[in-house]
Amino acid sequence: MEVMISAAFTFLLVMDPLGNVPLFLTSLRNTKAERRQWVILRECLIALAVMVTFLFAGRGC
Repeated sequence: MEVMISAAFTFLLVMDPLGNVPLFLTSLRNTKAERRQWVILRECLIALAVMVTFLFAGRGC
């Protein structure tokens, strides 16, 4: 559990969600409002899948 918390914290620091808000707003400007939240959810799930894959399939220190 400690590894998951550490990975989640590191992920948040690296991704800088607050700093990326303008990027998301700009890139999703032409997307319909009802589709926009599904696009954001999909991207977050892809990022989570990549992080969990590297967490469990990567080499341990």
